Amino acid sequence: MDLAKAARDPWVWGQLALFVLVGLAAPLLPRHLNLGSADFMVNRVDPAWIRWLGAGLIGPGAFMMVWGIRSLGGNLTPGTEPLPRAELITTGAYAHARHPIYAGVVLFLTGYTLAWSNWTLALLLGFIALQYFKGKAGAEEKRLLERFPAYKTYRRQVPRQVI
Repeated sequence: MDLAKAARDPWVWGQLALFVLVGLAAPLLPRHLNLGSADFMVNRVDPAWIRWLGAGLIGPGAFMMVWGIRSLGGNLTPGTEPLPRAELITTGAYAHARHPIYAGVVLFLTGYTLAWSNWTLALLLGFIALQYFKGKAGAEEKRLLERFPAYKTYRRQVPRQVI
């Protein structure tokens, strides 16, 4: 994995910022920040039964991420550019979704937020994560199309994301 090249990819830094935002906002925002009139919307902790629904999303999200990572094997990179010796992977998780890792991350982050805080914040951060990874997937697909002519056919046969 070429970490130096990945470190220059702005999508990698944006992804890291998103993870930090969700990681800190979900457990801390509803408990320690006074948002005035917006308090009811995002500054609350939902009852335990609602938060357990979030725990129910974390597992499938983690499964999708791990399955996608295992399916990619040595082709895995945090950036949007395929590795120099990468192959086009269309089996395993990639037979069902073109970006299973991204779909898993969105489910995981949404579930994590719901488990720690409330459904409003989970919807907001889940929507932000979904839009971010749709953008990253688009940037990655441009590079995959340039690198792998067969990606055009694969793209017509397999949906972009599960969610």
